Amino acid sequence: MGAASTDTLTPAQVLERARAWYARQMLLLEQCHGDSWSRHRDWCSAYLREELRQRLIARGWRTKGG
Repeated sequence: MGAASTDTLTPAQVLERARAWYARQMLLLEQCHGDSWSRHRDWCSAYLREELRQRLIARGWRTKGG
């Protein structure tokens, strides 16, 4: 299955890719932090959520408040 251009993805496909990216990043960060993961999880999660929000805004998505 070939990779679709990001310009031709449906909103549902964009969100699915965003969720998959987030999950991969969280897993990678968990592996990198090892035993100290519990101390960093909340901050890392918030950082990645903001990264996704900024990426979606750059694609033309609107935030809930605007």
